[in-house]
Amino acid sequence: MLTNTIYSNIMLAPADPNLPGESGGLSKAFYGNTVLDWSRTALIIIAALVVGKVVYWLIGKTIKRMAAKTRTRLDDIVIDMAEEPFVLGVVIMGIWYGLSRLTLSETADTAVTKSIQALLILDAAWLITRMFEALVTEYLVPLARKTESDLDDHIISIIRKGVKISVWLIAIIMALDNAGADVFSIMAGLGIGGLAFALAAKDAVANFFGSIAIFIDKPFKVGDRIQTCGYDGVVTEVGLRSTRIRTRYQGRIVAIPNLMIAAADIVNVETEKGRQVFAVYRLTPKMRSEHVSAAMDILKQIATDDSDTQEKVVSGFFAITEYSRDIMLLYWVKPEASNLKTRTRINLEIIKQFEENKIELVKAQPVHTKMDQVELL
Repeated sequence: MLTNTIYSNIMLAPADPNLPGESGGLSKAFYGNTVLDWSRTALIIIAALVVGKVVYWLIGKTIKRMAAKTRTRLDDIVIDMAEEPFVLGVVIMGIWYGLSRLTLSETADTAVTKSIQALLILDAAWLITRMFEALVTEYLVPLARKTESDLDDHIISIIRKGVKISVWLIAIIMALDNAGADVFSIMAGLGIGGLAFALAAKDAVANFFGSIAIFIDKPFKVGDRIQTCGYDGVVTEVGLRSTRIRTRYQGRIVAIPNLMIAAADIVNVETEKGRQVFAVYRLTPKMRSEHVSAAMDILKQIATDDSDTQEKVVSGFFAITEYSRDIMLLYWVKPEASNLKTRTRINLEIIKQFEENKIELVKAQPVHTKMDQVELL
């Protein structure tokens, strides 16, 4: 009888909360889940991180080596660009699975699900932009470098930035929509803000379209010497906002907005077939006809014999005044030659031969003869 009473008291005694087991500390509930539940979720998340690290190692040690043995570079690019977003996706899915083992309120469960979906969408956008950037760099950029025009280089740059921005914008909108945000209200607000921004940045937009006009019309390319907007220099860069020119004499870099260049007259000096040099030599009135003829022959021969002039050389006797007998010389300097050096060399030779042949120039104030146009006969 005493034994039964003692046994009954033991069975009815309350469990010690400090003892391990179902009735111990692991059974305490926090936010609707026991310590054991939270521990399991933490272990699953840690395991997901470890699995991600292992997958990253396996891709580098096995799959990449296998892809390197193939003839094409495409598989190497795809694997290299996909490994990090793929590993991040594995970790995100592991975290999602771990959190799904918990008993959460409806609000918390919805928040977790939408957050995970948003992260997966952004991870997919990261994968797409990485793939696109790698393919452009590997295939399109080398093709553009082989062409003489800079138009395709700038177009590729615009396409590259445009696609990446578009992908991220779409991903962010989808992520916000999955998160329960009012996307239409946000887009409407962005539309009003975008209108205000466009009005404030109209010059920037105009410069952008000016650059497009330059790329399409191709009035010049990088390295050409041009004259525009009051500047004379060599084009060093054609950007989306401005064109940079190194001035010919000062050597300074000038950034001219593309809007101004698209609307201005442009002289591309590089397109000239030769630089024309026209000079008048006024002989004294006492010069006899044979001396005038000899002077013209000397001028023509000197210009013809110079290595930096073109074959087309003209000399002539075009004016008789009471003060002088005016003869002229017209020749073209080759585009690749120095205009100043060529003229200096020719002028020194003219002085030398005029002195040897006793051909004198007028010492009095010369009479300037106007020539609107020189016609070659």
